[in-house]
Amino acid sequence: MSKLYIIPMQTLEINVPSPVMTYLMDFDKMITLAGYFWLIDGAEQKILVDAGGGEEWLISHGFPAKQLAMPEELLANVGLKLEDIDIVIATHLMGDHIEYARKYKNAKIIVQRKELDWALRTHPAQAGLYPKEFLEGLKFTTVDGDMEIVDGVRVMLTPGHTPGGQSVAIETEKGVAVITGFCCVQQNLEPPEEVRENSPIIIPGIHINTIELWDSVQRVMACADIPIALHDPKWGKLGKVPS
Repeated sequence: MSKLYIIPMQTLEINVPSPVMTYLMDFDKMITLAGYFWLIDGAEQKILVDAGGGEEWLISHGFPAKQLAMPEELLANVGLKLEDIDIVIATHLMGDHIEYARKYKNAKIIVQRKELDWALRTHPAQAGLYPKEFLEGLKFTTVDGDMEIVDGVRVMLTPGHTPGGQSVAIETEKGVAVITGFCCVQQNLEPPEEVRENSPIIIPGIHINTIELWDSVQRVMACADIPIALHDPKWGKLGKVPS
């Protein structure tokens, strides 16, 4: 197996009240999030985790966001074109994670069957989070539960944020890196010491099932040597993971 690396591709900066990420905590704080897609470098196929999204959709849903770059620019920085991408692994199908998927015209989109079923038949309470125009015409390949995608890259069913969220485990030279399939920051996965006295994690603030999400966070932390929170800005400062 080739040595695998993860290259964070940051398209967005997002500013939100802290409880959007830290459930029932820090009501008086604002935090900065990052919107990403991620290139798995060294795999036998050109693989992205998530497709990336733009500021307009987020702003329309009340999330102040700033566009930093487009996928074509970020891929060009590493010598790739949009059409070079073979696979996009969708952690989940909320708008900011799938909006740009149709840009990768040759890619199949790997998603959990539960997630696709939910996105196409969403309850009215969450319908706005799954824009149908972002999903139409995509070449979905569905999976059920955990599965190896290519050598060194596997998906793990980690529901709770959404019904069919999936995290992505990548074998690197420094151990297993796991990109979470749920929206969170590092504080959720690795709380400060004063929080850990009572709880090993902080439940992320956006969820459909808190119990499932708790279990999913614990599952990621049990197998990850390098836990990668999906929206933490620290990763955008690194050229690759592991650095």
